[in-house]
Amino acid sequence: MSADSSDIPALLTAATHSGHGLSALAPASCAHVLGLDSITLCLMNTSGLELVWYDPSHTAGIAFEDLEFTLGEGPTHDTVRTGEPVLVPDLHTVPEERWPALLPAARHSPPRAVHAVPVNLGATRLGALTGHRAAPGPLTRPQMSSLLALAEGTVTILTTPEGIHDMRADQPLPLHRAVVHQATGALTVHLGVPLDQALIRLRAYAFTHNRPLHDVAHDVVHRYATLDMPSC
Repeated sequence: MSADSSDIPALLTAATHSGHGLSALAPASCAHVLGLDSITLCLMNTSGLELVWYDPSHTAGIAFEDLEFTLGEGPTHDTVRTGEPVLVPDLHTVPEERWPALLPAARHSPPRAVHAVPVNLGATRLGALTGHRAAPGPLTRPQMSSLLALAEGTVTILTTPEGIHDMRADQPLPLHRAVVHQATGALTVHLGVPLDQALIRLRAYAFTHNRPLHDVAHDVVHRYATLDMPSC
């Protein structure tokens, strides 16, 4: 049972005036009032989408976003690409040709419902806010309105003086995939390939070996693997 989704404006107001940016806005609280299990914010950078705001305790939502990042397809990616919401009440009913790599990989693990909305600054696409839920089903109209309000509110937090805390060099947004970026840089040096090719190789290795991207990146960073074996 969700709380009153009208709580979202109150949560946004408190975070905006806190002087502590997104760190003052609890993902778990926002997910609860929206009737979701978890919610994440991904922002665009040079390597794709960086997961910057999430509840560390909800591993299913994080794992799903990591899977999207590894495979390069899914609701979050489509939302950023089109600038439109991508609402999936039940992943199990989506035709496999829509996301041919993601759907089989996500078939036997949560979430079932995924609802992604764009995070934009005017005409500029910054990223996506994505909600996950193990139980299938659509959002109610009030929940959808509140999710869109939350997406707009995160932009305000990131771009006002109260939210600049997140963007300062001494207090940056946490990079969930920092180890992936480190591994990409290491592979660039080791294999003599550009950064984008190194990232593609890292993703491909994780997918073909059915391993989490973070685990493969950790092995590369700690020199347990170089991904230059013939099998990859």
